[in-house]
Amino acid sequence: MILIAESISPLELGTADMKNFKEFISESVNIAGDFTGNLYMNGQSEQEPTNEEHFYADVVWEGKIYRLQFATEHKGLPSREELAEHIQNEYPGGIVHNIYPVIEANKNYRVKSVERYQPEALTWKTEL
Repeated sequence: MILIAESISPLELGTADMKNFKEFISESVNIAGDFTGNLYMNGQSEQEPTNEEHFYADVVWEGKIYRLQFATEHKGLPSREELAEHIQNEYPGGIVHNIYPVIEANKNYRVKSVERYQPEALTWKTEL
């Protein structure tokens, strides 16, 4: 009876697809990542570029003026009334005063940043 492991010479075992040390050391691998947990090998991103458009809106909420930045996949700006309807879940009673395009619009509006106007300092303060 011949065992399978004994039928193969130790020099032939596993050498068909192995690299030598010099080939192994000469390879370079670039690993990059983003803050959402994605890793990219050799600089190749798996994500497709997004067609998001951005705009700002001045919103009065709880007696304060906020500037909200939105991202959407739809073209064009919404009306003040339409945007006011969409923000009522997060900003109940919020009134949209102005909408500013940022040369780059989705019916599923997402707030990207919030700034509150501070009249005492005549500046905008980032919130969130």
